[in-house]
Amino acid sequence: MKRIIRHRRSLGAALALSCMSPAQAAETSSVTLYGLVDLGTTYERRDGQSSLRQKSGNQSGSRWGLRGAEDLGNGYRAVFRLESGFNANNGTQAQGRLFGRWAYVGLAGGFGEVRLGRQWVYGFEWAGVGSPFGTGWGQASNNASLAYNDGDFGAGGRVNNAVFYATPRMNGWQAGLGYSFEAHDNDAFATDAHDRVLTAGLRYNGGPVAAALTYERLNPNAQQPNKKTAGNLQVAGSYDFDWIKLHGTYGNLRNANTGPSAGYDKVNSFIAGVTVPTGKSSSVLASVQRATGSDITGWALGYEYDLSKRTNLYAYVNRVGIRESHTLQTSVGIRHQF
Repeated sequence: MKRIIRHRRSLGAALALSCMSPAQAAETSSVTLYGLVDLGTTYERRDGQSSLRQKSGNQSGSRWGLRGAEDLGNGYRAVFRLESGFNANNGTQAQGRLFGRWAYVGLAGGFGEVRLGRQWVYGFEWAGVGSPFGTGWGQASNNASLAYNDGDFGAGGRVNNAVFYATPRMNGWQAGLGYSFEAHDNDAFATDAHDRVLTAGLRYNGGPVAAALTYERLNPNAQQPNKKTAGNLQVAGSYDFDWIKLHGTYGNLRNANTGPSAGYDKVNSFIAGVTVPTGKSSSVLASVQRATGSDITGWALGYEYDLSKRTNLYAYVNRVGIRESHTLQTSVGIRHQF
């Protein structure tokens, strides 16, 4: 997502302090509750049919989560994150499970961070810098033409049963490597009876420049002989001139098994966009994207106005075409972060 949660509240401090001395309390880490609620009115017109409804997660997926760390001494910390997506319009779970967005535990220190559990592939987590809409804003998202979330590399770009390692940031650079023993929910016994996913990334963030190079590879379930070994390369970046921010992305998908590019041996994707500040509290966003081979095209225009550091209004209109099918989408809503 383009903007990360900026306000958090620590839980359990009163209970912890009541049971410990000041020295002991200083060594104990807190658990943090955070979240985001995004709700708006959305109109869509697709292939001659139209829909007007209230919709959750237009700019960013609604969620709540718990994040924590325990100081183990000598610079080491135990870390965890449990994050649940939900639909704010009706209160139901968004990913079909309690902690569908993140669910991991790990160890962090000067060496970097190792995490075990349900996590995002790097093509999802790091490549949002290449579009003004990042991985949100409805079908203006970069996933309209990129393939990290089409299903080959985990449902929605999230993989189960994964181990990830990320280096510490060094002069703006960071690298990461992850492997999923089973990207979905298959509980078969044999190792080769699973969809195994490799994900890797390298990113840089310094001054006006942000960039990311990511790669995913699917080693498919051997019991599905028609399923191909898929690969997904993405290069994304942005440059901020203060008065305008430029974004660009290139994607190369091979042998897609699922999603709108399924059945195509090679698909090249391109995204170009701008973010233009229109005042201290507002911005205009615009982008175009295209995927060759699978014949996906799209354009988008958005507006964001900050009411405070944690609450903003948004509006957008976009249109995506997938071969003969075309969808026009527009939405107006409010997003609050806590």
